[in-house]
Amino acid sequence: MIWMLGLGASAGACVRYLLTNIVKTYVKGDFPWSTFILNVTGALMLGLIVGIKLNSLPYAIVGTGFLGGYTTFSTFNNELFSLVRDHDYRMAIIYALASYIIGIGFAFLGFGIGVKL
Repeated sequence: MIWMLGLGASAGACVRYLLTNIVKTYVKGDFPWSTFILNVTGALMLGLIVGIKLNSLPYAIVGTGFLGGYTTFSTFNNELFSLVRDHDYRMAIIYALASYIIGIGFAFLGFGIGVKL
């Protein structure tokens, strides 16, 4: 089971890398859009799989593995502290609030959709 979780995490990290590069190519500005989009969509997907009540093995592979590799709390914090270090307090507050509020909202949305499936 551990190797399956590792494969899921590897796949999630690869998808994160690809999507990060795509977003950074097309979206410019000070706001860390790639990490924001990845974390919010990851919250939506995790809410969905919790809502549909996946069994423990698929949950471990998708929820812990893939979504653990796909989302990134450490990059979020690094970008947040970079904004603070650069004295861009307004953008840091917007980024933090948007990430938490929209992320939690999307997790609930995904859960609601999953329960209905």
